[in-house]
Amino acid sequence: VLAIVFQIGWFVGKSANEKATEVVETKPQTDLKLPFEKEKRIVTVDEIEVKLSPISEFSTYAETYRVKKSADFARYIDDFQLPGTTNVINFECEGIVKVGYDVDEIQVSVDDENGKIHVTIPKARVLDNHIIWDSVDCEEVNNILNPIKFNQYKTIISEIEAEGLAKAEEQGIYKSAEKNLKVLITNFLSVFDDYRVVFD
Repeated sequence: VLAIVFQIGWFVGKSANEKATEVVETKPQTDLKLPFEKEKRIVTVDEIEVKLSPISEFSTYAETYRVKKSADFARYIDDFQLPGTTNVINFECEGIVKVGYDVDEIQVSVDDENGKIHVTIPKARVLDNHIIWDSVDCEEVNNILNPIKFNQYKTIISEIEAEGLAKAEEQGIYKSAEKNLKVLITNFLSVFDDYRVVFD
């Protein structure tokens, strides 16, 4: 009888210990994503400015022009033109106007909620306007009583450049420059594919 009681007690104790030391495997919690899910990247204004920095002061459009200009210069005494003192300069040449922007003047803001990058472009400005000297055709009628002076050339060149700029403006040079800049900015910011570039 004692042997039977001893065996029953040993069996019950063993079963209790096995249940107490049972190992329960826990599955690690993982952040599962569906195949079509993509984590949205948060873009900062600083990142955008770094991307735009290579543009710097950038000429986005150039227009060539051709101008004919004639000018005569005479000597005067108290608003009275001295006869026989007129010299003449006939000038024909091509020139080029370049317009563009300073990237520091471009304003940028980020709308994370709607996934938009807002860009405000300043007014384009003239970066360069000069005559192409290889294209110059100049005729002079000099006068021994009033020789042509260097500042007279400077005057006619300034007038040609002003007239050339006016012609380029009539052709819509500023609109063309803005259009090209928008294409440049859109391409530079295309790396932020979660965002759409909006020009204000």
